[in-house]
Amino acid sequence: MKKKRNRKQQQLFTAFGTVLLFGLGLFFLLFILSVVVENDGTEQQEGRVLSEDVLAYRDTIEQELAKSNQESLAPLVLSVMMQESGGRGDDPMQASESKCGEIGCIEDPEESVAYGIAHFLRMLEEADGEEDVAIQSYNFGAGFIGFVNENGGAFSEDLAVEFSQEQYKKVENPEIYRCIRPESEELDACYGDIQYVEAVYSYLPAAQEAFKDK
Repeated sequence: MKKKRNRKQQQLFTAFGTVLLFGLGLFFLLFILSVVVENDGTEQQEGRVLSEDVLAYRDTIEQELAKSNQESLAPLVLSVMMQESGGRGDDPMQASESKCGEIGCIEDPEESVAYGIAHFLRMLEEADGEEDVAIQSYNFGAGFIGFVNENGGAFSEDLAVEFSQEQYKKVENPEIYRCIRPESEELDACYGDIQYVEAVYSYLPAAQEAFKDK
């Protein structure tokens, strides 16, 4: 009788162990899946979602680009606007500095879009169609184009850092330049945004979808 009882107990323990292992395996699988989903959602929040303010400028941007037969650039320009201002304010393309050399001289959103697009197209032409260089030059200024040409002719983030460092050393009052990123402060590269190209491109898939949905 004892042997039979022991055998039954062993069978019960085995069955219990199997159920326990299965339950633990299922728990860890669900936990991993929840982390993946959560991270994916975080990525969306951190850089790829366009604001409603920016989406409201789709028609204006497309119509302005149509004047130069450059409508295909509309998603890219929309991405630039998202990085510049999120579509907020009277100068959503943050084009005042390009036009006047100081912030705030443009107070009309339509003027901002028109001038911002004209400036971007100039950068693109001067950069011989190299979008990466044109995008970074929209942030740094046209001087970056010559700097790239003098240093191999191809865009890289290392060149962006080097240019920013050089320009930052030249400014009379460095305190007027806010270090946008911790990396910029560590590198003494607080002139402009050294990761501007990457930031703009992070919005591009959503911008392309936005124009498909029109």
